[in-house]
Amino acid sequence: MIIERIDTAQVAPRWGLLRVVTRDGAEGFGEYTVEGQIGSAEAAVQQFAEEFTGRDASEIKRLVRGAYDRNFYHGGAHYMSALGGIEIALWDLAGKAAGQPIHKLLGGKVRDRVKVYRWAGGNNNAPGAAAEEAAKVVAEGARAIKMNACPPLAAIDTYGGIQAAVARAAAVREAVGPEVEIAFDFHGRCNVPMARKLAKELEFAKPLFYEEPVRPDYNRWLPEIAGITHVPIATGERMCTVAEFSDVVAARGAHILQPDIVHIGGISNTAEVGALAEANGIALAPHCPLSPIAFMACLHVVVQCRAGWILEWSKGIHYNASGATGDVDPWLRYLDERDWPMFEVDADGHLTVPEGPGLGIRVNWAEVEKAAKTKVAWRDELMYLPDGTVSNW
Repeated sequence: MIIERIDTAQVAPRWGLLRVVTRDGAEGFGEYTVEGQIGSAEAAVQQFAEEFTGRDASEIKRLVRGAYDRNFYHGGAHYMSALGGIEIALWDLAGKAAGQPIHKLLGGKVRDRVKVYRWAGGNNNAPGAAAEEAAKVVAEGARAIKMNACPPLAAIDTYGGIQAAVARAAAVREAVGPEVEIAFDFHGRCNVPMARKLAKELEFAKPLFYEEPVRPDYNRWLPEIAGITHVPIATGERMCTVAEFSDVVAARGAHILQPDIVHIGGISNTAEVGALAEANGIALAPHCPLSPIAFMACLHVVVQCRAGWILEWSKGIHYNASGATGDVDPWLRYLDERDWPMFEVDADGHLTVPEGPGLGIRVNWAEVEKAAKTKVAWRDELMYLPDGTVSNW
């Protein structure tokens, strides 16, 4: 399988998708999304294409690890996402060539279905609106949801942010009842003092986990935060190497590892993080607010990892309405209609394990190319503290 070319496309709502085409016409699909900065990641894909063109697509590790090692400057979100998008496409090609789903190439499944959680509760809306949105997602079949835990907080918040977070959490818990799991995403909006405080204040809602209580710059504080609450700590979406996860595990700073399969460089590295979780008695729950391509790649890793247990699913997330047109759910738009039924959850909020070759989905690249004609304009939301300070969104 000699690689002929790598095609890229930026499409609404905020995704960078790619296609690796071989000389015999086989196609593998990947994703290089860096939310709000996909142009930079696309440039990296195009530069990597020079190294991959003319090479044997079946030699995944030789190509991908070789591309990483040959470059003196490597790592970071854009570099790893570009490499990860190509790597996912190579696994898709390998599975199609073997007539097997990727999870079988990784060693086989350990579970028959995977629980998913959906985004709910808006970004920073009022308690009533958050409760209404959460109830709607649960009515659609979700049995586990995640919501932003808080507005941006000052280092020592005196603007009522903690109280607002508690009010929203209480409203959502009341709306969905005691049986639905609720995870709280701090989104790196807290510095250390307020992360510690919020971790205690939200315990009443019986959280499933706390995600990214501080941004990764401050991961050295995670052991202290983990030590003051019984709620599991999750992190990883902005960590780009397996070594970073190893450091967090060695420090006993997290109980749930959340690599983003794109940002960490693809399927193999995500599986390594899963093995790290297995070896240390903690959990794997990949971060995935991205397209069906990244989602399916995550699903294959989770089904073959004993530490895997739940997966983020962005179908219906408010981000996916940005720039989307037409009547089709943006999350399904780039898939063949024959694949849509596979994304119906069962009564317990699970999706079944895909058994088709490769990623197990049929990407409609003609629709991708059509969408790419419209410029993608999604950018990170600009947020301020009440005193005018720009905040991490």
